[in-house]
Amino acid sequence: MTHIQKRFLLFGTALPILALLIVIPYAKHLAINTIVLLITIVGTHEMAKMIKAAGIFIHVKTVTTSSAILPVITYLIVMGVLPESAILFYFLAAATLILVIPAFTMATVQFKGIIESAASSLLCLIYPGFFLTFIIRFSSFDFASYILIVFMLTVYFNDSFAWFMGVFFGKNSKRNIFHVSPNKSLIGFGGGIIASLFVTICSWFLLHHIFNGPLWSMIFLGLLAGITTILGDLVESGIKRSAGVKDSGSIVMGRGGLLDSIDSLLLTAPVFYYLLNYAIV
Repeated sequence: MTHIQKRFLLFGTALPILALLIVIPYAKHLAINTIVLLITIVGTHEMAKMIKAAGIFIHVKTVTTSSAILPVITYLIVMGVLPESAILFYFLAAATLILVIPAFTMATVQFKGIIESAASSLLCLIYPGFFLTFIIRFSSFDFASYILIVFMLTVYFNDSFAWFMGVFFGKNSKRNIFHVSPNKSLIGFGGGIIASLFVTICSWFLLHHIFNGPLWSMIFLGLLAGITTILGDLVESGIKRSAGVKDSGSIVMGRGGLLDSIDSLLLTAPVFYYLLNYAIV
């Protein structure tokens, strides 16, 4: 099976499964939020392993566990079990623990490695852990199923259409726009942003009872989400280059690691949440 066939097969199976889980509203979308928890665990583990591959000391199990607790706390906040302040309290406690750990491992890592170790561990806590919590926060909205589907389509239509345009029409398009990902083409970036705009504009017309702000607000959402989707991919590309690896893992057919498949979601999730929460819905 070719790489392109694997991509189409993944796209054709993963999205329908995600959509099925999203439309199950039981207990504030427990099904899809459980998937987010699993993604957090695997994604953080992949991130920590990449950092370790770069020669930086990191306690993989500690940062993976610390990151995995973030979506659990966020879900309990959405359910009304915990106050909003719980996430900040936990984040500060986990960050403190992560910063303290290198002080007790100075015998195994040299003094000059403590800064890299602490900073890398905090990075794992934030990326992907903290960013993924905003997907869980979508469950607090009315019509959360529709909002989650629109969010997923905005990101993955961007990702897929950018790839499609780059592969089939980007041979003569300007490349090497960003050194961190030299194979990306200008036509691919443009195609991705147009795809995001298409989803948000269609959502305004088809779901105006949910996205009831002015049309320009959905155009702005699509444009900003299109940009952050692309930036999310570039951020992970930079991390992989820094670690000297091609993929974050090998768990996803045709894509590499799980982090390779969700990198586009990470920066877009908080943008979607805050714009919807304060401006559009």
